[in-house]
This record gives sequence, structure tokens and C-alpha cells, in this order.
Amino acid sequence: MSKNQRNPTFMERLGDGIDKAISVLSPRWGAERRAYRAQMRLAAAYEAVPKWRNSADWVPVDGKGEALNAPNRDIARAKARHLERNSELINSIINAFERNVVGKGFNLQLRTDNQDWNNAIEALWADWSRPGNCDVTGRFCLTEILKLIVRRRIVDGGILALKVTDKSSDIPYRLQLIEVDNLKGPGEVKSPAGNAIIGGIEVNKYGKPLNYYIEQATADITTVAEIETVKADRVFYLSTTSRPSEVREISPLTRALDDVHDLEEFFDAVAFKQKINAAIAVFITTQKDAGSTFGRSLAPKGEKDSNGKPAGTRIDSGSIKYLEPGQDVRSIVPSGQSSELNDYNLAVSRRIGAGHNLSYEMMTRDVSKVNYSSARQNLLEDWKTFADEQNYIIEHFLDFVLEDVVTAAYLAGKLKNAPKDFMTNRQKYLKHEFIGQGLPWIDPLKEAQANQVMLATGQTTLKDIYAKKGKDWEEEVAQLALEREKTKELGLVSEAPVTVKGDDGDERKSEE
Repeated sequence: MSKNQRNPTFMERLGDGIDKAISVLSPRWGAERRAYRAQMRLAAAYEAVPKWRNSADWVPVDGKGEALNAPNRDIARAKARHLERNSELINSIINAFERNVVGKGFNLQLRTDNQDWNNAIEALWADWSRPGNCDVTGRFCLTEILKLIVRRRIVDGGILALKVTDKSSDIPYRLQLIEVDNLKGPGEVKSPAGNAIIGGIEVNKYGKPLNYYIEQATADITTVAEIETVKADRVFYLSTTSRPSEVREISPLTRALDDVHDLEEFFDAVAFKQKINAAIAVFITTQKDAGSTFGRSLAPKGEKDSNGKPAGTRIDSGSIKYLEPGQDVRSIVPSGQSSELNDYNLAVSRRIGAGHNLSYEMMTRDVSKVNYSSARQNLLEDWKTFADEQNYIIEHFLDFVLEDVVTAAYLAGKLKNAPKDFMTNRQKYLKHEFIGQGLPWIDPLKEAQANQVMLATGQTTLKDIYAKKGKDWEEEVAQLALEREKTKELGLVSEAPVTVKGDDGDERKSEE
């Protein structure tokens, strides 16, 4: 760093002086010292890395992902759950993900050449997804299970779904949801096979899970639950990780815990201030020059605190207090402006939203500071975040569950017209697509005009347009054809083409 940017320190000036003195006595030694100093300067090529005066105390901790997460995982999860129960801001993030990632659920569309087979599997899936059929407790439908997965991935960092065989049901396949704090190590760092056990997960030398040590889920809190060893092929471990060296999850809310807690305290302080301003609030203080008395007064005194001073009195609106002799009244006017809360809330909310790839408007539902262009841009970026989460659920959970459910139904004899080679060609007969929650509208007219132009110019397809709405294009086109025939039959179709007025005021005719 040059002298124009920072004055040299005492040690730097001393080093330069020593170098010059050595160069006079021995040019060879002086040249070697200068060469080594040049190497040291190369090590400081990133100016923000060396510990200069303004960052001398910034020495961050680093290490393997699991080594960093393990000591902080439980307390981070406890704080995140506390905010889940008490913070509206955290719930606004969770609700945004639940309603946009899952919403009404995922629509299964089989894509094989046999339409009868497609309809049979889609009907089978719809029946299994109902409450009482997919969840081992009988409480949740598949859509509710998916919302719980999304919620727990945000708050806890992950959730486990166990495959359970239930022979009492028509399709002997159900799911059991287990929270991540039920992962309990057996008290040993090595399994009998010599594999490492990390956070209740037995992994091989590559870090691949082999067994999960799970505390049995029970509603009885009076007994100690036993730890069960579950094979990895029975477990969906849906976790949030950011490094390959992480074995267990860490709550994504960890970065925002302090910000949210500070904001909640600020809200409480401002609310208390407004309550004081709205009440007749006084503090009673003894005058310094009040004369002392001898003996004890016969008048009853108020309650005392542990220090022997009058106990505090709750501030109530419209209250009237009687004063004792030698006391006066001083009103309390809390300082600070409530308007400061708006700026602070806006700044913190934007930081937290950015940390979760969400816009401020998506989190708070406050659209007072946007126009159409900015609202659409924010929505598109938000939707990329939701689409990523949808893809995770499909690729890590729904695709495998679909195969398990259909296979279980086939083995139970529920698919009478199944192909004979189904078990050997399951990928062929289960070619499918899950269509999730669609992209919402901002301005329906502008969106429709854009779709019309892009469709006419070959820049998009009906499949893409309907997929953004979370619909199957084949079903929608078939429904449109049916409705057109029916309306023509009843004489309800107008021969005049529909005209749409664009932003430039020109009228455009729609084609039949």
C-alpha cells in the first residue's frame, strides 16, 4: 500500500532502515532480503486480506463444514424455532415459500404413449395423495406434507421422511415425517463396520449415508425413546447444505437471527413508548430539600422493593395517584421518534429478504414503493427462487415417491392392466412430469398481449405458457375445444372477432 493511502507504521520504517544498513554492509544480503520482501508483498495482493489497522481484529474461524456447524446447530435451530413461533417477519418468509413453492400442490402428468395407462397412474396417485393414505399418522395429505417439508427446511435446515410399509392399506406404502433433532448418535464415533458416525448419520469414506440413527417419534413425553438404526434407502433426508463437507443441516435463518431479534425488540420498545405517551404517566420523586422527621409515622406506607425503596407502579391510562408529603411529580416524555422505526424496518427487512433471495415486496406484501416494471422484475427474480425449491422437491422427493407408490401398488395387485415388463422397464412406463404452482399475474392484459406476440412469432409454446400457470396444456386445450363446440351448439358464439387495445391505443383483432 502506497504512502498516499496509508502512513507507514513504525515497524515498516524500522524494516526499511535495517534493509538499507544491511545493503551497505553486504549487498548480497540486502538483495536477498528485498527478494523475500517482494514475496511477502505478493502474499498481500488482496488488500482486504492483510490485517491492517482497520481489520486487525478480524480473524475469522474456518474449517470443515461439519466442524463449524456441529457446535452451533442446536442453538441456531432453537433460536429459529423461537422466531417461527413469535416473529411475524420470519413467518412472512415461510408463508411466501409455502404458498409459492407448493400452493395447491403438484399436478402429475404421465407422458407415455398409452393414454389409458397414464390415466390409471394419475388416478392412483391422486387417491394415494389424500389424507389417510400417504401419511402414516393419517393426518396429512401430500400437499400438507410438502408444505411441512418447505417450512422445516427453512427453519430447521431439513426434515426426514421415512418409507413405511403398511399392509393394512390398499397401497402398502406410507411416509413418516421425522424432525432433524430426532437424529441421535449412538454414543460412538465409529460403527461396528468401522464407518464414521457424524451427527447420527453413519457415512462411508466418501461421505455417503449408510445408516441413520433416529430417535423413535412418540407423543409420550414421560418415557425415553429408543434409538433405531434405519437403512439409508428407507430415508429421504431433505436438508439445506452449502458445502460438500457438511453432513448435517444448518438452519438457513442463522444469518438473520440477530437482525430479526433486534427488529422485534425495536418494535416492542416503540410500542411501549406509544403506550406511555397515550397514558397519564408520572414518576414520584422525593425532594432533595425535604425535611427529615423523627420517629415513625402512623400513616401506612406503600410496599417496598428488595432495596427498601417504593415498589414500581404500573402505568395505566387515566390513573390518579395520591402523593405523600415531601414528594413531587415529574412527567416522563420518552425521547426518539416513532418514524425511525419505518426506516429501520425497511433496511432490515430488505437485508433479510436479500439473504433468502426474496424481494422486500414478496416478504411484506407492501407494494407501495414499486411500479409495474419493478414489480415484475422482482416477481421474476422471486420466482426463480421458488422454481429452484420446486425442482429440489421434485428431483429429491416426488420422483422417487412416485416410483415407490406405483411399484407398491403393482406388487399389491392393484394395477390389473400393467405391462408385463413393468418391473424391468419402470423408467419407460413412469415417464412423467410434475407441474407445480404457476407464475402469478401482475397485469393480465400486458401478460396476455406478450404471450400472444411470443406465440405468434414462435418464441414460446402453449406448453410453456400453461406450465407457468401450473396447468397441463393438453387438458386445457381439450377443455377449450369442448367449450367451443358446446357454445357453438347453443348459439352463444359471436362471429365478430375480439379486439384488444394495446398500450399504444391501437386495436388488434384476435384470430379465431
